[in-house]
Amino acid sequence: MMMNTTLAQLRELKLEGLAAGLQDQLSQAGVSSMSFEERLALLVDREMHWRQDRWMSS
Repeated sequence: MMMNTTLAQLRELKLEGLAAGLQDQLSQAGVSSMSFEERLALLVDREMHWRQDRWMSS
């Protein structure tokens, strides 16, 4: 339940790439073995790419 709230808040903050990345991480088994810093870096990278892709397509 808490994760649903977090995902909704990320979307409300317009962090769509980060929300999508978090959902992907939650569905991947091996991600739990990664450190917090590694997972956070992947999420930030996902948000950056999402914004770049959105900017390029507009």
